[in-house]
Amino acid sequence: MTNSKNDAIRPFHIYLYGNDRGPIPTSFEATASRLEALPLLYFEPDGSFVWCRDRGEQQIYGMLYDAAGQIQYCEIQGKCSLSTWIELRSAITGELATAGPVIGLQAMRLPEQELQELQSFEKSVWRSTAHRANAS
Repeated sequence: MTNSKNDAIRPFHIYLYGNDRGPIPTSFEATASRLEALPLLYFEPDGSFVWCRDRGEQQIYGMLYDAAGQIQYCEIQGKCSLSTWIELRSAITGELATAGPVIGLQAMRLPEQELQELQSFEKSVWRSTAHRANAS
């Protein structure tokens, strides 16, 4: 369960992009393999997935869009804690599961269509000091 103030469950809806709204530098197959390894995550061969945790308290729905051997972007929506989000984004991107800065990724917040660096998106949703934990 989530008890920590920094692990509050928050709603969001984004498109996740690589650097300059380009592709995320990982293949569909590698991402699918990492997602399928997450407990309780259900992944379909078309790139759609759903992840429910904590008896449904945390629910995330997503869709991977790939072309030319890379993930072009990923649509993700739902509600979850920061720690669950970090696990998911790490599985999608192949980055290590840390709360530190992830260089180059961008998030388009929906429905506002506001493009943000990933770290800014995470801070605005979870308002956590956990992002600075690895800076020291």
